[in-house]
Amino acid sequence: MTLSAQTADLNGRAAWKFQLSAVSNDFLSKFFLVRDYMVSWVDPGTFRSLRFEKHTVEGKRVRDELTEFDYEKGMARHEDKNVPLSDASLDTLSSVYYLRTLPLDSQTPAELQVFSGETHVLRVEVLGRERVVTPAGVFQTLRVEPRSAGGSLIGKGKNLVLWLTDDERRIPVQIRTKLKVGTLNGKLRAIEK
Repeated sequence: MTLSAQTADLNGRAAWKFQLSAVSNDFLSKFFLVRDYMVSWVDPGTFRSLRFEKHTVEGKRVRDELTEFDYEKGMARHEDKNVPLSDASLDTLSSVYYLRTLPLDSQTPAELQVFSGETHVLRVEVLGRERVVTPAGVFQTLRVEPRSAGGSLIGKGKNLVLWLTDDERRIPVQIRTKLKVGTLNGKLRAIEK
């Protein structure tokens, strides 16, 4: 799995471009091929999603998804349909980056309005603090669990747990989620600038 963030241009407009790719290794691909790619364009001034793309190959399932956000009309163009945004201003990928900007504590779960085909509330609970060992080093982390009835970063209604550094950077250093064929465990290998 690879996460990246960079400045970009979206139709002549300055934006942040967040990308996630998840690719199964050669061994796992023999049993269950995974080739997932997500990209989110976000307004740098408001942190509102402008465009979201998701391309997935998981086993025999292949799916492409495109959402474009129009806040003036209060609508999202999703799979050739106009859908009301309600209070949503994030997509599934930008919500991970936005979460990193919030003060996180175990007393008050964070609630985010996220659009994934429809608007839903993403409730993020801090489960505790843990020391995590990864190939990139040892980190003091916050263990958080995003929960939603709607679409999530990896699969709908899955048990996703993230470990973010317990500092102002909130770098994701570990992820765990249950899939149909087992459990995905990812650990940070490197940080590149």
